[in-house]
Amino acid sequence: MRALNRLTIANLRKNRKRSIVTMIGVALSVALIFAVISIATSFWQTMRDYAITEYGDYHESFEFIPGDKLSIVENAAGVESVFYAKEFNFSEEYLYLAGSEMPLPSKIYEPIYSLDDSMRTADQQYVVFVRYDNPKRHERRGKDIGYALEDAEIYTYTRRTNNQLLLFDGDIDYNTTTIFACFGALILGIIVIASIFTIRNSFNISTTERTREFGMLSSVGATPRQIRRSVYLEALTIGVFSIPAGIALGFIATVVLILVTNTLLGIIQNGLSLFVPWWVYLADAVLGFIIVLLSSASAAIRAGRLTPIEAIRSNQDIKAKNKRIKTNRFIRSYFGIGGVIADKNLKRSRQKYRTTVVSIVVSVAVFVGMSSFVIDSQRIIENFYPDFGADYIVNGGDESDYDEIVKKFNLNDYVIHRSIRTAGRISVVTLSRDYFEKYAHNAGVKDDFEHAVILNSYLSETHSNGSRSFKKVLDEYKPGDDYTIKMYPDENSADTIEYKLKISAITDKNPMGTYENDNPTFYISNDYYDIKSLIFADGYSQMFANPGDQSKGITAYLLERSSEAKEGENILMGVDFKASRDQTNNIITLAAIFMYGFIVVVALIGVTNIFNTITTNIQLRAKEFAMLKSVGMTDDEFNRMIRFETILYTLRALLIGLPIGILISYGIHYLLIESNISLSYQLPLIPIIISIAVVALLITFIMRYAVRQVSKQNIIETIRQDTV
Repeated sequence: MRALNRLTIANLRKNRKRSIVTMIGVALSVALIFAVISIATSFWQTMRDYAITEYGDYHESFEFIPGDKLSIVENAAGVESVFYAKEFNFSEEYLYLAGSEMPLPSKIYEPIYSLDDSMRTADQQYVVFVRYDNPKRHERRGKDIGYALEDAEIYTYTRRTNNQLLLFDGDIDYNTTTIFACFGALILGIIVIASIFTIRNSFNISTTERTREFGMLSSVGATPRQIRRSVYLEALTIGVFSIPAGIALGFIATVVLILVTNTLLGIIQNGLSLFVPWWVYLADAVLGFIIVLLSSASAAIRAGRLTPIEAIRSNQDIKAKNKRIKTNRFIRSYFGIGGVIADKNLKRSRQKYRTTVVSIVVSVAVFVGMSSFVIDSQRIIENFYPDFGADYIVNGGDESDYDEIVKKFNLNDYVIHRSIRTAGRISVVTLSRDYFEKYAHNAGVKDDFEHAVILNSYLSETHSNGSRSFKKVLDEYKPGDDYTIKMYPDENSADTIEYKLKISAITDKNPMGTYENDNPTFYISNDYYDIKSLIFADGYSQMFANPGDQSKGITAYLLERSSEAKEGENILMGVDFKASRDQTNNIITLAAIFMYGFIVVVALIGVTNIFNTITTNIQLRAKEFAMLKSVGMTDDEFNRMIRFETILYTLRALLIGLPIGILISYGIHYLLIESNISLSYQLPLIPIIISIAVVALLITFIMRYAVRQVSKQNIIETIRQDTV
């Protein structure tokens, strides 16, 4: 057995290049698993730390507890630890907490971690903060403490629950736990299955390469069990070297991802912090060895079943029947004798052919499916955040409020919208004078802006696939015509009054602050000559602006005004549209980084094993190539043969991989539709085109590289040498 083990190690050294490529594939799989798990644990721990920073390290608090009764809480069943704070009066900022059961923010109390006897008196009251040894049982424990306090005639206590910390300490309902578990199992399952399907090719090729060696060993007494152990030893040896490297690579990748996350997002104080518990390293190593062993299992079983005669002949992969190895006329006429030989070789050795195709199929399907998810996510963002032409919106004020903001922050690019109270589907909106002049000028009005009326009767509609269409409603009107609008004098009036507007120009361009028109709209200046005759609708005034880097200043100013507003005064509300859009885009970008990182690593695992499979297959056929050349095959015919094999690999992989990828992308889209998101399905054409180009170039490059390596060998020496 020792001799067989030494022979296995010697074989790994002899085929150093193939062994290294296999190790790279295993290391990438292990690194991907490590990164996925460690990012999840880091996020979870960061959120937990954030909850502790905001509220404190406690699960529940009990308020108004006399000092001589503290032991009731301290000695209750399930209490792991406690700390205290003196009673306090809620400031105006935290007045909403009085009488509620919301957790106490850490800003409003000073923790006291021990109390001496002099402090435990009946005339002093404390807040007791409790940590339970089992957070999932906090509801029962808290009620028990409440009953004990009431038995001690303490009825005025307030019980508060720190739900955020309880969540991250494990108090999650069954359904949520199931969802997280299923999602995590799905991600890890994809990685493990994709890795096994691709890495197994390397072990199958290795077993094929050693077939004659196994036959000779069997003929001198090696048992099937010993031969299987030899294959498993090769797998374990590769795992011993590649798994630590994969863990190290995964750790580096996690650090880089966290740095990228913290650069893009600032939603959690100092950003994500790295947290990788010891069990992540252990779980990653165990999964790595499982991948290696399962990848080598089929090769080990196959090697153990070989009889000595079959192994020495090395023909177990050849399935030849006359009707199966016929070649059609197109191949014969276009690719010549080289194409015929290539076609028959692939049909005879289907196992080797399929293992290569499977590696490509997995990579293509994952790339197309996941890319479609990223593209759909971007389309959703575009639907949620349409382009109003403005980065900041202020609601709830009147013209004097907006003028104050304009002067205070010296805004130049802005517009104020005020709506006229109209009956029916016709809208009338006034625009700021300076902006209206620009808008009217673009519509063809050159002067007399106080009398100008711009009609936009082009109603636009954004469809679920992202496209927009326009239709003109009032197509019978032209510049110079009068249009009579109807207005309600006041909110309670059922009667209407009429007013005529003379149309100065008609345009299909929307002003700043308007994305789509639901109704035909007339735009006039806010100093329209007969403005006093028009009746404005209350609560329909807005200011749209592009304030540049002053958005935060405007937001702070609006918050200050709101806090100081008296009853009856306007409450101004600001929406930093650009910040919201950028924040959401950052989240999508971050998700895209994770997704494409996942795709790239899975693709790299596939590439390493495709490279391994094709190069080893070509190397095993070196004697066949030498014989063909020795009997007169020209370089042109030889190149045609290789070209045809390249085309067959590419076509078969794409014909299987692309439909699977499209099905995955549609499945993801269906899940989005189920989430009440209006979005039509779009075929992921760009990922499909990229897949076709990359697969074609990749296989062509690998085939040429492998053939070039074989071509360097001497024909006579190649024919003479043994395949083992």
